[in-house]
Amino acid sequence: TLQNLNRYKQLSYFQIHSLKGVFKQLRSFVRNSFFKEAINILFVSISKRKSAKVLADFLADQFRLNQLRTDQTAISRKDNRFLGFLKQTIILLLKSEVSCLAGIKIVIKGRFNKAPRARSSSIHFGKFSLQSFNSKIDYHQSTAYTANGTFGIKV
Repeated sequence: TLQNLNRYKQLSYFQIHSLKGVFKQLRSFVRNSFFKEAINILFVSISKRKSAKVLADFLADQFRLNQLRTDQTAISRKDNRFLGFLKQTIILLLKSEVSCLAGIKIVIKGRFNKAPRARSSSIHFGKFSLQSFNSKIDYHQSTAYTANGTFGIKV
């Protein structure tokens, strides 16, 4: 996976060393079906600007595919595991030397665990000023249509 990431952007020795540390900390997620694709997309979205659309569409597809792949009892565990993976990976990649972003905020709204009422889950890390005009903010909104209803995703 590290060789594929090196193709996108020529990395220095120190950047490769910090990415190896990130991969060691994410070892518990290696067996999941979303691991390789998620690492590649998160790396591209954190190392390049103007990539919120790629990340939002990936998250929508992942929520939709989690609903289709498994039976209804395992959906809540899959969604929670994916959200935990997403949060941990974003924190580790933003702390690494590869990141060109100052901060990121992801808000996911929908019926988690087949609850009768929708709730919101947000992941935010780093600095992002929404009140100043001169800050460069990349924003995209996507929707995932599942058997439980729709999930709205804002990046």
